[in-house]
Amino acid sequence: MNIGMLLNGNYPADIRVRKEAETLAKNHSVFILCKKNPDEKEYEVVNDVQVIRKIEYNSLAHEGIIDVIASVSFVHPFFKTALPYFIEENNIDVLHVHDLPLAKTAFLAAKKHRLKTVLDLHENYPAALMTWFSWRKNPVIRFKNKMFFSYQRWRHYESRIVKKYNVVIAVVDEMKQRLIAQHNLDENSVVIVPNAEKKEFANNFKNDTPDYFQDKKDRFVISYVGGFGPHRGLHTAILGMVEVIKEVPNALLVLVGPSNKDVRSHLENLVKENDLETHVEIRGREPFKNVVNIMKSSALNVIPHISNEHTESAVPHKFFQILLSGKPLLVSDCAPMKRLVIDYGIGNHFESENPSSFAKATIDIHTNYEKALEKAKKGNHESLNGELNWEFTSKNLVHLYDNLDK
Repeated sequence: MNIGMLLNGNYPADIRVRKEAETLAKNHSVFILCKKNPDEKEYEVVNDVQVIRKIEYNSLAHEGIIDVIASVSFVHPFFKTALPYFIEENNIDVLHVHDLPLAKTAFLAAKKHRLKTVLDLHENYPAALMTWFSWRKNPVIRFKNKMFFSYQRWRHYESRIVKKYNVVIAVVDEMKQRLIAQHNLDENSVVIVPNAEKKEFANNFKNDTPDYFQDKKDRFVISYVGGFGPHRGLHTAILGMVEVIKEVPNALLVLVGPSNKDVRSHLENLVKENDLETHVEIRGREPFKNVVNIMKSSALNVIPHISNEHTESAVPHKFFQILLSGKPLLVSDCAPMKRLVIDYGIGNHFESENPSSFAKATIDIHTNYEKALEKAKKGNHESLNGELNWEFTSKNLVHLYDNLDK
């Protein structure tokens, strides 16, 4: 089968898309139509996946303008132009579109060429829009988002388009149940393919790189690695440190990742207002080799996401990456993450947006650290030998395509 994937992003940079494409390429021919950066080849084969980069933007501003244009009719002009040639040149049998924005564009092309369709929803996109922009202060951006990227508008669009697809992929069971409840989808048309990591990812933790926090040997380092968006719950962790340091004076919270100016300013103000300058460090983006080293070098890794419609529909990649690091994990009680740490006994959880609950859980882990390490060891075992790895969870994806014609 010739599978045509659509990605309004870069490949192979997208972790989830790369894992799916490489897995399917073992038994099928996989072609990806995606963005092209100036320094990238228009065509290349990456681990048996044929990458066709035809979507080019002159700048971030240009991409933003095209996104607005696409949101008016929900048809992306660049992909619409490229799709007929992409389909015919590669004899595509099925269009596999990644995420909601390209769903209508792909469906119209698939209908014209009589192709099967798979809609891969990486997240609850309408809820994500509401979350992503909640801290933005620029009046122009706020007006644009209100007009073209409102929750209600995209939820209505989602309800219409998901019913047109042969198969919809969800990342967790909670998301599958939402799609069924909100849009009355047939349960058999929704397949769960989680964001688990490949077992080989564990090799990243076996290098001889010096301890990332070697200059902080006397500190109990609590790390967060990832984006700094409003839904990440970093404010909860910062405020929780006020109580943590009363019981654990050497505790240090380190936040690592990319952020926009508004979000970083908000977090820095929280640190200053609570006199936490010596107990909270906010750092920028780090290269990948440092990210895995941070996870491995920390006493505790945290994912303090707030609980909302967006975060209740996914589990981030870093959840599974932390398990492979072998270090203790603390997550908020967003349903998918809480379910996993309880069902498998692989970590601890606290009440979302409750700084006191975060503090209590952190102090408990510090006090009973050997127990926390046992849970971490179990998480590592489940990632390498159990069900919490890509080799196990991707079976649903393989089965989907083995039976798509049926």
